[in-house]
Amino acid sequence: MSLLAYAGFSQGQFRIQAGPVFNYLHSEGVSGSFSNIHAGFTFGAGYEMIASPHFSVQPELNYTVLNSTETITASKVKFQYLQLPLLLKLVNTNRNFSVFFGPQFGFLTNASASSGGHSSDIKGSLTQNDFSAVIGLEYTFPQSIFFDVRFTQGLSNVYKVEFDSPVKTRHEIFGLTVGYIFHKKK
Repeated sequence: MSLLAYAGFSQGQFRIQAGPVFNYLHSEGVSGSFSNIHAGFTFGAGYEMIASPHFSVQPELNYTVLNSTETITASKVKFQYLQLPLLLKLVNTNRNFSVFFGPQFGFLTNASASSGGHSSDIKGSLTQNDFSAVIGLEYTFPQSIFFDVRFTQGLSNVYKVEFDSPVKTRHEIFGLTVGYIFHKKK
């Protein structure tokens, strides 16, 4: 097992990435509590461990800011997460196109709601851990620059109070990132 881990790390590629994300809070059991899609951003780093010519495993660490507007009180809500996706990648022969999917664990670092010029910390009323599923596509250019498109479906309730109610609010995130791959010198 340790030999397999060593082989994956020795053939790996470090990467950095950043880009916009578009978040929607999907609420089941209540109508009209959050409006429209809102823009945020993400940046982070990952390490692609090449397991075979057509398969890789890629853990990442990303900082993501998500925004939303709660329609009943017209409050603007801002969520800040550290996200840890573990992506399984199916890669073509040239290693320039891949399809990926996997779980993502998010840790809420900060959350606030602002209305009428007043801002309040709401982190205590939110679920501190967010579990999601990620799926996406990536294209890598010959200059080691890559572009990826991903969709993240939240599987955890955003608000703590929702565990005992029929209301379920979950993140739905569409992200576009561009990044750079640092190849090991041979």
